Amino acid sequence: MRADVVFPTLAMLAVLTIGSMAQFAVAVVAPEAAPDIGVDATYIGVFTAIVYVFAMLSGATTGAFVGRYGAIRVCQVTMLTAAAAMGALVLATPMAAMVSAVLLGCAYGPFNPASAHVLAGVSTAQWRPLVFSIKQAGVPLGGTLAGLLVPLLAIWFGWEVGLLAVASAALVVMMMLQLLRRSFDADRKPGRLFASLSVLTPLRLVFGDRTLRRFAITGFAYAGCQVSVGAFYVVYLVVALEMPLVKAGLIFAFVQFGAVFGRIFWGVVAERIVSTRTLLVCVGGLSAVCLGITAVLTPAWPLAMVMVLGFVLGASSFGWVGIFLSEIADLAPQGQASEATGGVQFVYFGGVVVVPPCFGAIINLTGSYTIAFLTIAGLATGAAIYLMQPARFVNKAIEN
Repeated sequence: MRADVVFPTLAMLAVLTIGSMAQFAVAVVAPEAAPDIGVDATYIGVFTAIVYVFAMLSGATTGAFVGRYGAIRVCQVTMLTAAAAMGALVLATPMAAMVSAVLLGCAYGPFNPASAHVLAGVSTAQWRPLVFSIKQAGVPLGGTLAGLLVPLLAIWFGWEVGLLAVASAALVVMMMLQLLRRSFDADRKPGRLFASLSVLTPLRLVFGDRTLRRFAITGFAYAGCQVSVGAFYVVYLVVALEMPLVKAGLIFAFVQFGAVFGRIFWGVVAERIVSTRTLLVCVGGLSAVCLGITAVLTPAWPLAMVMVLGFVLGASSFGWVGIFLSEIADLAPQGQASEATGGVQFVYFGGVVVVPPCFGAIINLTGSYTIAFLTIAGLATGAAIYLMQPARFVNKAIEN
């Protein structure tokens, strides 16, 4: 891989790692922070829904800001906003938690559209699945760091210190990105009007194309399952299986290790051994199986088996996004990777808004994590079957 591809890929990896670490840090400290805030830990589902509502809106309008200010500048602003979100949550009131969720959503939404603009311009079709998968490895890598470091900081110094450490890391990345701005924001147009600053513009692009629409709807289900695992897995281990927080954080780190492995492995396999669409179907099926097994975990399971299951669950339920987004960038009309990614992201973030609160509601209504996990296992199965159905796929070369 050429140096002009490696450096921007690593920069986007750093941005997504810290942004994801901020989001996962909230889920990791939820059992400790919730009593101080005055809410039940299951309300992490509501917090996550708020995050993704604003991520949907901010992501869908990112294309206009990228065009005017540049993708690197947009990434810098997201880092600053993520740091502010961590600071707001430390105030430990329900209102501050809502503000934190809004800020975190505004930070998280622009990551994928902005990075798609950068990476689509420097990568070839052959390398694009791997490049996007490496970048998307930042999500589980951030989760791994959150699972390993934040619980320790929470126990030693308090959960507030864990969040402030994440905020500090975001500010460091924000400053380091300035080194890349001159090169990768050279195509910005400072006088560009915000005529395209509407969520409808990217949505028309997505729903006007049969293939993009099919992928977007599948992403709705896959993303809902993924974030339900990310939001509730530690709470499930601590509350239902009565694990200590540090042990639960360690297992959660194995989920994220699996996700890092899965995203890179699927990126190597996609388009070299099997088509991306077929691979996404297989990954969805594997995710459904792992979710079904997770539903029947008991405290009697050996730790090693739980870690292996977590690793495979991470590789499947978290591992799909890189190859998914590379396919969206490949299917997008020439020069519209940011808009297509923003539109598809708006739809699949909708799954994140809908599914985790439903997951939490199922737990509250039935008192059973088993039923909740089996429900999203069924959702993943249905999405994989839907994507597997024959569709009129237009030749990408013609579309681009």
